Amino acid sequence: MKKSISKIKISSVFLTLLISTPAIIIFLYLFIGHSDNWQHLKDTLLFTYISNSLYIMIGVAILTGILGFSTAYLTSIYTFKFSKFFHYALILPFAMPTYIVAYIYGGMFNVAGTVTQFVLRVLDKNINEIPFFDIMSIEGAILVMSFVLYPYVYLICKSYLSFESASIIDAAKTFNLSSWQILRKVIIPISRPAIVAGVTLAVMEAVADFGVVDYYGVNTFVTGIFKTWFGMGSINDAAKLASILMTFVFLLIILERIQRKNKVFKSSGKDFKPIDKVKLTGFKSFLAFSVCFIPFFFGFLLPFIQMTYWFAITYKDIIDEEFIKILYQTLTLAIISATIITAMALLFVYNIRKNKDKSSSVLTQIVKLGYSIPGAVIAVGILSFFFFLDKYVIDFFTSSYIISGTILAIIFGYCVRFLAIGINNFEAGFSRIPHTYDDAAKMLNVNERRTFFTIFAPLLKNSAFSAFIIVFIEVIKELPLTMILRPFNYDTLAILALELTQQSQFAESSVPSMFILLIGMISVLLLAKNMNKA
Repeated sequence: MKKSISKIKISSVFLTLLISTPAIIIFLYLFIGHSDNWQHLKDTLLFTYISNSLYIMIGVAILTGILGFSTAYLTSIYTFKFSKFFHYALILPFAMPTYIVAYIYGGMFNVAGTVTQFVLRVLDKNINEIPFFDIMSIEGAILVMSFVLYPYVYLICKSYLSFESASIIDAAKTFNLSSWQILRKVIIPISRPAIVAGVTLAVMEAVADFGVVDYYGVNTFVTGIFKTWFGMGSINDAAKLASILMTFVFLLIILERIQRKNKVFKSSGKDFKPIDKVKLTGFKSFLAFSVCFIPFFFGFLLPFIQMTYWFAITYKDIIDEEFIKILYQTLTLAIISATIITAMALLFVYNIRKNKDKSSSVLTQIVKLGYSIPGAVIAVGILSFFFFLDKYVIDFFTSSYIISGTILAIIFGYCVRFLAIGINNFEAGFSRIPHTYDDAAKMLNVNERRTFFTIFAPLLKNSAFSAFIIVFIEVIKELPLTMILRPFNYDTLAILALELTQQSQFAESSVPSMFILLIGMISVLLLAKNMNKA
């Protein structure tokens, strides 16, 4: 058994080193000397990248915090018309990739958009004669991201409030506090860790975004990485930008963990009782309905309706043999990647279970950091690493490049980016299996292999399925990492949607976008069914 455990530990150490290598390489670029291109970037664009990225982070933090917490608060504390519907409907924007919503709103609300032109015809005015908000701007990008990413805050806050006891609110009422005062002095303070955790996730997604900011013409670190690499042909300067962005993200994670450590609110423990929801009527009910309907409408319903209409009028022109090939490539890539990542995640968590030492836990925490690194940054690190292997290791045996620009590079990128998702699912699964099962197997002299397949495997199948489905959805939606690492002429549905919008074929881009959405929704339904079964 010790030999078997040793193999698991060695495998975990090797995979940790392999997965963390791209991030280490990117970090080292901070200390590499400057080139002429870098001096030009520093003098002309670096301040713009920093200021725009910070502006987006602050804007998304404020809007997602307001939208996510307000909807979670209303659906957790009150009942009103359609409150049960909003309990689930407010999650649906998760199924919408931000770049798809950006394409749709661009086609509807830009200067030549369908909605803009309709309003101008009705009013018989020119665009210069009426107040006009330009959706193709940094403020438009912030709005789009916020309406799609607020479920991060909504879900975490709603879960947090569901575990708070009604006794806290009852105690506040004994001081004759009004509902507004209870919200301001009690509920918001105890919910602060959940709000900050959800906002941090939303901000990390926003700062890592490529599709929205690229389409809306906003210069950020991620677009700068692409322009520096593909425009200037400088991988070193692109990696230096990536290293600054990665430092930004890690500082954000450290700040979030510091505040979470220092602000801990405990619920009522044994005195817990569920919150009795207050029924709203009249204007208050209408107001609560409106607050919940607005993010649902702009985050899911409106783009879904427009996408469905465009899909209906263009699918015959887009769905052909080439489209089927791209669909097959997308599904195959997602299935293979999700299978490998699920297996690797199980290895890491099983290593913690069997060895029960701090080093195993540290290894797992290191590889989980990959999820916080933007896809474009991971891609730059992986290409730098693979170029090194091709040039100095593999070139010793053959003169051809056999790793860079292959499917292997993309799958490795997905492993770095999404391994944390699988690990989180298996950690939750193992936490529900009592350690007495391990002890019983040892007392009966059952070997480790048989213990795993007869005890752990049946109990972990739901966790494995959940991990597979969530990673599968993320791979289907991933854009910047796939764009940089893909082989020549290898497209996915996400890349096809981007290319069509770059050609101003907004209606046609709805076809690959609709398939991404449908695949995501079907996967979510399967996941929900699996959770109910569990």
